[in-house]
Amino acid sequence: MGKKLKIYLLIIYLISLLFLLILFPEFIHESRYSHVIFLFIVTFLMNNFSIFFNYITRIKTSMTIPVLISAFYFINPLWVGIVTALGTITFKEEIKYFVWYKFLFNRSSIFLASVSGALVFNLSRSVLDGNTFPILSALMASIVYFIINNFLVYIVINLADNDVNQMSLISYFRELSKNLITSYFIGLILLASYINFGKSLFVLVIILLFIIKDFFYSRLQQMNSYTQIIESFLKVIDSKDHYTEGHCERVANYTYHLCNEMNLSRAKSEKIISIAKIHDIGKIYVDDDILRSSDKLSEQEYKEIKRHTEYGYQLLKDIDLINDELDIILYHHERWDGRGYPEGLKGEKIPVGARILTACDSLDVMITGRTYKPPMTKEEIIAEFKKCSGGQFDPEIARKMIQLIKDGYFDDKFKSEEKIRELELSLEY
Repeated sequence: MGKKLKIYLLIIYLISLLFLLILFPEFIHESRYSHVIFLFIVTFLMNNFSIFFNYITRIKTSMTIPVLISAFYFINPLWVGIVTALGTITFKEEIKYFVWYKFLFNRSSIFLASVSGALVFNLSRSVLDGNTFPILSALMASIVYFIINNFLVYIVINLADNDVNQMSLISYFRELSKNLITSYFIGLILLASYINFGKSLFVLVIILLFIIKDFFYSRLQQMNSYTQIIESFLKVIDSKDHYTEGHCERVANYTYHLCNEMNLSRAKSEKIISIAKIHDIGKIYVDDDILRSSDKLSEQEYKEIKRHTEYGYQLLKDIDLINDELDIILYHHERWDGRGYPEGLKGEKIPVGARILTACDSLDVMITGRTYKPPMTKEEIIAEFKKCSGGQFDPEIARKMIQLIKDGYFDDKFKSEEKIRELELSLEY
């Protein structure tokens, strides 16, 4: 442990002791011991046994701020600090792997933060809320607790890890603050339950919240599994066809922007983007010689490579997590004028996701080129989309793609005119 860290920890210990001595008279003046005991038990259980409420994902959920808001309201600042500091002790993490200075720092930082929050609550309540429900004073107190506790932890992390890249203070708080507002509103619900209906409803609301959280976490786990499957298939595609390595990722990026431009729902957009990442998965069944050929394909070879859409669809259709919207893979080479494959669908009979993917897939070919065809300039690509609107592409999608290109969304992908001319000359030789 470095000298600076030792000095910092000593300062935190001494400030906590000073707070304790100044507020000690409140220790004997607290008359609401039933609230103290109840809130301590709830805080302790929430920090040690919330795992039982999230048994599917094994994700532990902290409920410190929601319970703390009720503590601000019912008990004095000293007891708020004691209840929070002791109630947040975790046996699995702090007692089992006990390190005295870490343990003492954690208790001190939480004690200082919760006492400060309670003092702010008491001082601001009459000014901000009067005799009404403490919406604003609870918000102020929660923010003070959040800032002090996390700022003290931020400093100790930076002093302890001198050899790692330090996260900026703004980035640190931005990451942590994502759950602050949610915790605050949960705290208001719990406080209202406690005030109006007592401890029983307070406990029931907490149980209900954890049941809801368990549902969302299980859904999150399912989404993570979905993402892992997609990423695994993406690696398989890239390993199969090195020339087009990165193609699916780029197409997915273009798809993201085009879906936004199309004002599709978030759920539908996410499905289309995910499918875009693996739209060429069927190529794993196509012979390597055909995929990597730089010569013009024979009629039989072209028929074989066209079957990659059907191969991909058949491969994925029985996987429940990703079988939704699989028509996008099957039909992403259909054309608006009906001259595409595999079924020659025309116009709006082609799923919108497939129409979007057709445009994005073609855009990447235009931008990157192929062994037999050099990349195109920005102006040439715009002209190509105009030319193929109503033919290869849905006119509305072509118009929106042209607008995205003009607005500069893909400027970092376009090769310079000079570079393209060099590539054209190399192809001639």
